[in-house]
Amino acid sequence: MKQSQLIEKTIEYMPVIYLTNSMKKLFSQSRKLVEEDSSSILINGENGTGKELLAKSIHYNNSPSSPFVTINCVNLPFDHFEEKVDKCISAFAEDIGQVYDLNDGHKSTLFLRNIGKLECNVQLSLFNLLKERLAELSKNANKKQESVQLIISCNQNSISDDECSETHRNASAVFNPSEIDILPLRDRVEDVQPLATFFTDKFSKEYGKEIGGIHSSALNVLEAYQWQGNVSELRDVIENAVLLSNGLLLVEEDVRFNISKKSIALESFLSREDFFALDEIESIYIQTVLRRVNNNKAKASRILGISRNTLQRKLISFTEANKKTKVSKKMKNQPLLF
Repeated sequence: MKQSQLIEKTIEYMPVIYLTNSMKKLFSQSRKLVEEDSSSILINGENGTGKELLAKSIHYNNSPSSPFVTINCVNLPFDHFEEKVDKCISAFAEDIGQVYDLNDGHKSTLFLRNIGKLECNVQLSLFNLLKERLAELSKNANKKQESVQLIISCNQNSISDDECSETHRNASAVFNPSEIDILPLRDRVEDVQPLATFFTDKFSKEYGKEIGGIHSSALNVLEAYQWQGNVSELRDVIENAVLLSNGLLLVEEDVRFNISKKSIALESFLSREDFFALDEIESIYIQTVLRRVNNNKAKASRILGISRNTLQRKLISFTEANKKTKVSKKMKNQPLLF
């Protein structure tokens, strides 16, 4: 893979940053940090609160033409992460060397996602390695180290208080970052409506539906919910609601919590006027699975949770049922003799 493919060129959902009061305040705070030339920022918050959105907003609002590189600590090898780090730094250097001129005062960004997923000793080793590599990068480019900004995100609800404190100590010892805290969605209820409206518009366009907004009864339900999964959970709930909706507004009946995507997809499929018999649904589903696995019956059996012999018997029964249906239709269409 070409190194520069690791560079993220765009930011998803950037308009959200301007929709909510709390995020406006956070962005104002982050802008001050950038103006003060803070070379590293630590963003704290629960999972799904929008830490990566804020990181990208900080970068793209201040340096839209500079590279943004992500190191995802969830997928970072514990024993030999140096290779992964060097790969990202190489992508960084390649993109800077080919396209960007850091003399314009803009900063490139290295984003360290979910640092709390790493053990404390690994975190410290990673921070020290990054400091060394970033210094080399700046030296080779003949630029100040401040030309590269480091943004770190830490999931507060995924680690204990002691581990969180240790993470902060490790980061402070090496980079001394400025800190930004994002409140959970349940503590900023005023953000629910603009976010829900934004996601409703987004998914309505995506699924080809003409949904103009959210009914007050549905909005009341959304604002009363605790949102343990924060903005990410709200996004999923609104997507499901759009799939289920048959009207011009999302209503209370469309809002479902703690329900799987498979259930939503099936319910959306069955929301049509004409219903199916159980054997028809079984036949449609089995035939669909077989098509998706290129008629591999062993694989289809594993997906369906049945034995291969049972699958074979069902296929034979479907064939016989189709023959009977065709004969019945043929007999029905025969002209009456008397």
